[in-house]
Amino acid sequence: MKKTLLVFAAILLFGLAGFAQDDEYPKFELTGMASAFMADVDVLGNETLWGWGIAGQGNINKYFGIVAEWNANHGESIIPDSITEQGDVALDLRVQTMLFGPRFSYRAKAVTVFGHFLMGAGTLKVDDEQNTIPDFEDRTSWQFAYAIGGGLDINLGKHFAIRPIQLDYVFMDSDWIQNTDDPSGPGAFNNVRYNFGATFKF
Repeated sequence: MKKTLLVFAAILLFGLAGFAQDDEYPKFELTGMASAFMADVDVLGNETLWGWGIAGQGNINKYFGIVAEWNANHGESIIPDSITEQGDVALDLRVQTMLFGPRFSYRAKAVTVFGHFLMGAGTLKVDDEQNTIPDFEDRTSWQFAYAIGGGLDINLGKHFAIRPIQLDYVFMDSDWIQNTDDPSGPGAFNNVRYNFGATFKF
């Protein structure tokens, strides 16, 4: 009877050890990213803005974590004379987002696939650096924003991965976009953002 109990206990311990090994996951992940932000502003030519971002992810378990992510993108857009009636005007565009929220991950040895819903604040800043538009008004302010999306990490080791794709739909309120229901309020700024980079796992 004792031998049977010992064998059973040994099997149980080995099983628990194997289960624990299968459930190993990084407690924290730090990601640096290059970023392409496809801005939905018709009058500005729906420009693609380039930039970078950084994200920190604290994992509660193998499948669930909390993410804090900051992105900044910059570009130049030309407004044609047909709109300004003062010749072509070059405007400087800057977009920033600061978002937080849950991320769900499926972790395999070779890859990690994830999806998330992040909320926070964002801003669209438009600068007339050449002072070509009379009475130009900069209405920059931080307003509500969220992102829905996901991506893929290719694991190159226990502590390092390449992120070839993170694709998000990004919504922002913005004073630069006219609200058809309430012209005095912020309008909907709908965009797509593609990030790629590297992840360090701790």
